[in-house]
Amino acid sequence: MKKDSSGRSGSLELATRTGWLRRAAVAGAFAAAAATLLAACGDSGASLSIKQSLAAGIAAQRAGNYSTATVDYAKVLSAEPKNAYALYDIGDVEQFQHQDAAAATHYQEALAVQPNFENALYNLAILNSKSHPAEAKALYLQVIALSPRDAVARLNLGRVLLLLGEKRSGDAQINLAVNLDPSLKGLTTPSS
Repeated sequence: MKKDSSGRSGSLELATRTGWLRRAAVAGAFAAAAATLLAACGDSGASLSIKQSLAAGIAAQRAGNYSTATVDYAKVLSAEPKNAYALYDIGDVEQFQHQDAAAATHYQEALAVQPNFENALYNLAILNSKSHPAEAKALYLQVIALSPRDAVARLNLGRVLLLLGEKRSGDAQINLAVNLDPSLKGLTTPSS
């Protein structure tokens, strides 16, 4: 979260969350367990290699080694072009590197494969919040439909609604976000 010179969050800045880290940790554990199970079952190396490359990409991304992560995710996509996790993770790496157009494309590709991929919906909403707020609104509403108690998504939806001139709805979402997670109170700014 960027802050202005007063230390307060700017009204157009959006709260981010570490959803990819949570998903990555689960995927990494899943990939390791699946690799062990597949090896024990005598599975062909292709499935094992995909899971290993995905896990290696996640580890490299966590370590901040984005070029290695991208190579690992590209290995997954060369074997399995519609792997939603690899598409999402490449988008995540691109977003960290401020390659927003490329990131948006990869998030959209991941959503074409897995329409309810919450983290892809969320990150795409962040990317669209300033340039395409109506699209961001629709994406945040999808996230909230999947996770009604997602306070950060509600906070960001509130900010987008305010940007769209929907003051009453925006304020209501921000208030609900703070009720769900009081620690967000410091990230809110009153609407005028």
